[in-house]
Amino acid sequence: MRQETLRRIISFALLVILLVIFSATSDTFLTANNIMNLLRECSVVGTLAIGVTMCIITGGNDLSCGALLGLVSMVIANLYHYTAFSLELILAVGLLTALLGGLLNGICISVLKIPDFVATLSTGMIFTGLIYLFAIRNESGLITSETIRNETIASWGGSFGNGLYYSTVVFFVVAIIAQVYLKHTKSGTYLYAMGANRKSAEYSGISFVKTKITAFMISAGTAFIGALLLLGRNRAVETATGTGLEFQAISATVIGGCAFSGGRGDAIGTVIGVLFMQVLRNGILKYNFSTQTQSVISGVVIVVMLIFDAYYNEYMQKKTTKASAVAREKKAVN
Repeated sequence: MRQETLRRIISFALLVILLVIFSATSDTFLTANNIMNLLRECSVVGTLAIGVTMCIITGGNDLSCGALLGLVSMVIANLYHYTAFSLELILAVGLLTALLGGLLNGICISVLKIPDFVATLSTGMIFTGLIYLFAIRNESGLITSETIRNETIASWGGSFGNGLYYSTVVFFVVAIIAQVYLKHTKSGTYLYAMGANRKSAEYSGISFVKTKITAFMISAGTAFIGALLLLGRNRAVETATGTGLEFQAISATVIGGCAFSGGRGDAIGTVIGVLFMQVLRNGILKYNFSTQTQSVISGVVIVVMLIFDAYYNEYMQKKTTKASAVAREKKAVN
């Protein structure tokens, strides 16, 4: 069995265990209404995590995605509040903002040779500063939050009438498209190759600059989609919008089987990781623990998962190395 498949099975098994535990200990967990709300709640982080998956597969990371989502949301809210632009033009500017953010990340990392962690942490600070610059202010100049009274935007937070929200469908559609891209396109293969062994990939003619920029542009695109889903649900933007989402997205990708070293992971695993985190958060909520206790429990479980993943990767690496050594010895004997 392939290492990636085995890791995905482990993640799915852990998700099933959580579902069984919470279903057995709470009468309100395994209900249609709660499940639909659970899926809705994971759509924004899930969409963001799909983009982060692309970056991690290349051996990098994106710590700016949450701030970029917040910036896109604020730009859209700002233009809607202060201008008479059509919604189509406002959304186009929002998309351009996201793509420019992704391009900035890609250039900083691939052209200027700044490590992913430092580059995206720095650009995240830039995006956060721009959020305050574009923030809506009242007559006294104080930052305020205004409701976006637009029927189209409001409809994005709606459902099909049977409890299934539009945002949930968008999340899974994005995941399917991403999975097809990763597994069935040349560009997706390049992401894996770059993460698995950069030197070998470059010797094969794969451009490091193009591959990195592609990954971060995709991440920026999912930040834009996530911003639309968030606007549809909240219909308002605050300066804190997007804060912390990057860590939730990164945690979900790792729980789903992405390796920080690169070269491993996919959209299916990320979906499992996102569902795991949301089920954990939703299930703990049913026990009526204090907010602080909920945070501690969630954090401990995530840390345990990350430790497990680190040991799992080390074990599989040793196993692969040993198998290769045995194969060379057999070849030498023959």
